[in-house]
Parts: sequence; structure tokens; C-alpha cells
Amino acid sequence: MRWPAWVARSNGVRLELEPKRGRGYGSARNSAIEAQVSEKDAFSDALIREVDEDLKREQAEKLWKAYGKYVIAAAVALVVGVAGYEAYHGWQLRQAQDESARFMTASAQAVKSKDDTAYSGLDALTKEGRTSYASLAQLRKASLQAARKDMSNAVQSYEAAAASSDLPPLYHDAARLQAVLLQLDSADPAQLSSQLDGLAAPGQPWRHSALELQALLALRTGDTAKALEIYTRLSDDVAAPQGLRARAAEARQAIESKGQG
Repeated sequence: MRWPAWVARSNGVRLELEPKRGRGYGSARNSAIEAQVSEKDAFSDALIREVDEDLKREQAEKLWKAYGKYVIAAAVALVVGVAGYEAYHGWQLRQAQDESARFMTASAQAVKSKDDTAYSGLDALTKEGRTSYASLAQLRKASLQAARKDMSNAVQSYEAAAASSDLPPLYHDAARLQAVLLQLDSADPAQLSSQLDGLAAPGQPWRHSALELQALLALRTGDTAKALEIYTRLSDDVAAPQGLRARAAEARQAIESKGQG
């Protein structure tokens, strides 16, 4: 049998897999092969993507079957939580508006009335209130009692307000300061001064007023050296209120003049 020329010959010297063709045939055939390879690669990529998507879809379905109920529960809890917060916030706002109106009415009643019912509205708000207006009602009552020279009850009202957890620290300290001020001439000076130590500490908002009261208490006990030291600090303190610095400078000058005389 005579083999065609493009078949490998039996002597093994050379394998000719392709017969020689005319010019341009090789490049055209290579282009055709490359095109076929590209088509196969594109098909393979598409097949891989499809299989990958099927696997992802199958995995997602498994995850959803396993954990879907928890996702739904979490979503429901989130919606309920947001709705609950908004409802509570709205309730707080309405409560504050209602107690604000009660506070204004009770304050007006306390100013106008002179009998035993004068503070009934403020007392009711102090007991029933759920916002800061309950403690503000206590402070308002204390200030009216002090204005009417009812010092004993005013001190009790201020101390009650200072013990309340509804007020910000600034108002707590103000109530404590007022309670000491009303007892400046009657209670034990050493005890009152110790109550002011925390308020007079550096960084406290009422420290200058607390120091001024401690200076007055020192004068009451005859400790002019301590009073002079406090007044000197206050008069030199640029952070102190201007009016308080002026009073401290005047008291300092008076003590120094008396000492020289």
C-alpha cells in the first residue's frame, strides 16, 4: 500500500504531519485553530460560571433553610425595636410637655396663694412626676419658702432636691449650695464647711461660690487667716465671676486693713 506523502514514513527520519501547501495556507490554518481554541475557552468559561452560580445558588438555599428563620426573626426584632423606641420617645416627649404645663400652673398657684394649699400643685408634681420637672418643682418650692423666710422647710426642700436622681449634677450642687447658704448663721460652721469641700474642689462648676461661703464660715469662727487666704485666691482667680472677684478683693482689703490697725 502506498501511503500519501503527508503520512510519516517508516524510516523515522522525519515526521511530516502536514503536506506542503501554498503560500499563506499555514497562517490561515493557524488563525482557524486559534479561533476554535478561543471558542472552546469561551464555552469553558461560560460553563464554569454556570456551574459556579449553580453551586452558589445551592449553597445559598442550604444556608437559608438552615438560618433563614433566624434572619427573619432578627429583622422582625429590629423593626419592633425601632418602633418601640419611637413610641417610647414619643411618650417621653408627651410626658415632658404635660409636666411642663403642670409645673407652670403649680408655680403660679404657689406664688398667688398664701395658705396651706399654696404648694399643693408643686408637691403633687414632685410625687407623681416622671421627668426632671418633679425635682424642679421641689427646687421651686424651696425658693418660694426661702423668699417667705420659711428657712427650715426651705432647707429641707433643697436637701430633698439635692438627693434626687432626676436632676443633672449642676442642679444637685446648686441645691446643696443653697441649703448651706440658708444655714450660714445658724448651723455648725465646721459641718457646713465640710459639706462644701466637694463643691469647692478644682473643676467644679460652683467652686467659686462654695469657696466664698467657706470664707464667710471661717470669719464666723474667727479664723481670719483662712478667710484671707480664700479671699486672696478668689480675687486673683481670672476664671471667677467678676462680681465675686470684686467682693473677694473688698473683703481681702478689709481683713488686711484690720490686721494693720
